[in-house]
Amino acid sequence: MNWSSPPDRTPDGRTADDTSAANQRSARRAKINNPKPAFGRRGVVAVIIREDRFLVIRRSLAVTAPGKLCFPGGGIEPGEEESESLRREMMEELALEVSPVRRLWRSTTPWGTKLAWWLADILPAAEPDPDPEEVAEVFWMSRLELQSAEDVLPSVPQFFQAWRKGRLSLPLDW
Repeated sequence: MNWSSPPDRTPDGRTADDTSAANQRSARRAKINNPKPAFGRRGVVAVIIREDRFLVIRRSLAVTAPGKLCFPGGGIEPGEEESESLRREMMEELALEVSPVRRLWRSTTPWGTKLAWWLADILPAAEPDPDPEEVAEVFWMSRLELQSAEDVLPSVPQFFQAWRKGRLSLPLDW
């Protein structure tokens, strides 16, 4: 015979565990739809090129700016060098080992995050294996394909404008 007492229920019949899970989902949705201002944050962006195409991700629905196209990257941890952050973020998001080549450019997002854009190499046979919590899809896109895409983060057109104006150089012709 089971002598444990039945779980306490809320007036609508849910258990405390049900309420806790619902609260967690609600908090996660609020964070996605209303992210905290990131003023003072730092991030790193990987520019990886294969056969004149850029490695581009579509952000998952579980992160800030869900569904947007962008270059892969992420936050720089306290005490971490940009190149270390680049390696860590590419491993976390895409299970890719990268070799940082050089910093290309610096920018600041509309919400105040300071970005360091890095050219990085991967082995010719390497294929991204995205973490679905962070990345919904992976693409290899030409400059023109990416420039004509409508659902990109604001930093993507800014990056292309800086390249076109000669503020950074890539191993491709404009």
